[in-house]
Amino acid sequence: MFDPGALRLVVLGLIAEEPRHGYDIIKALEAMFDGTYSPSPGAIYPMLQMLEEADLVVSEADGNKRLYRITDAGKAYLEENAGELDRIKAQIRHLSGHMGGAAIGEEMRGLGFALRQKMRGDWSREQVEKAREILKKARREIEDL
Repeated sequence: MFDPGALRLVVLGLIAEEPRHGYDIIKALEAMFDGTYSPSPGAIYPMLQMLEEADLVVSEADGNKRLYRITDAGKAYLEENAGELDRIKAQIRHLSGHMGGAAIGEEMRGLGFALRQKMRGDWSREQVEKAREILKKARREIEDL
C-alpha cells in the first residue's frame, strides 16, 4: 500500500501527534483508511526500529510494550517533508473516500486465514482443484470490475 519512504513519513507523523505503541500505529493507519488497509506488524515494527536508529524517534519500556516519541531531529525531518506528508495524507483521504469504507483488507485477511486453515487439513485432490477454481473465478470477476 505504501512505498517505504511514504510509510516512514506517515508513521513519524503519527508519532509526532502523540507518543504511540506499535499496535497503536497499526490501528491509527487502519482508521486513516477506514478499515480498507491495515499494515502488518512485519511492516511497522522494523520501521520503528529504523526510525529509532536514525534518531528520529526514541522508545522507552512501557510495561511489556515500547512507547515511541518523536525527537527534535524527527520534528525537523517532518518540517522538511511537510509538503510530501500533506500529499500522502491527501492520497489516503482520496483512496479511503473512493473505497467508501469497504473493508476489503478485512476480507482478504479472512480469505487468507480460511485458506491456511483448510490447507493444514487433509484435502482430497478434488477439494484442492475446487478451491483453485473458486480462487481463479474470483480473480477474473475482480479483474472484470
